[in-house]
Amino acid sequence: MTNLTYKVFIDDTAYTQTQLDRYQYERTLHVLHELKALGVDLRLDNQSLSHTDLNWLVPEVATKISYQARTTLGEKGMLQLFRDVEADAERRWKAYNQDYDPRQSHIGTTITEVSGIGFQETMSVINGSFDSNAALSVNPEHYIIIGDIHSGQRGMEAFGMFGEPVYVHGIASQTIPDGLPFERDSDYPMIVCGQFLLKSDDTPIHVGACHQVRPSATGFTLKSTFFCPGKAPQAIADGHKLHFATEIINSAKYAFMHQQ
Repeated sequence: MTNLTYKVFIDDTAYTQTQLDRYQYERTLHVLHELKALGVDLRLDNQSLSHTDLNWLVPEVATKISYQARTTLGEKGMLQLFRDVEADAERRWKAYNQDYDPRQSHIGTTITEVSGIGFQETMSVINGSFDSNAALSVNPEHYIIIGDIHSGQRGMEAFGMFGEPVYVHGIASQTIPDGLPFERDSDYPMIVCGQFLLKSDDTPIHVGACHQVRPSATGFTLKSTFFCPGKAPQAIADGHKLHFATEIINSAKYAFMHQQ
């Protein structure tokens, strides 16, 4: 039986599964505390959890509680819960885009090498083909994701796990948006780029990702480049490099497990 193997490189530095697990745990706790602060009754063994209790959750239990809370709230519940927070996020992203210059954009690139599962199978987890809630399970900072967010669907996430989530929908192309400070890599024959617009009024916020793909006989190599306006904090791009790593690896694991 074929095994699933993978490697992750961020800015030419290899990241271990142990490192990625720790980042995911910290992001999961962040989201749990945020849900709790906004009034969600988080429970374990039918007992309500305090903020202190949340800090004592082991990673696998924290992950389970976060997934249950997000799927239970759903799109309608999440939008109601975050209505004021999300409105503030929209205001901030519009401010980041004043006098937008694509040449000044922050970027962050993650390279993921996967063997044992294909690119299309991996992406089908992110766009919900395996399960409508699969995309919520592979990353803690997905508050809402309905379909493939890079090709016209909608979602709410905190980009780079920085600040607060914003409700957006995506448009897709096979070209890098004009003026961005990175180029097409000829070593990767496939490309899909997604850009985000505010769901409320279709304002482009010049945030998105270009995924360049090199298929192999046993899997694929993915070069994922995130971009956001130069007036936004650099920490957003830095944080989203980790998002790519956990999202792609977790999706590959999910697809591999469900194909058996």
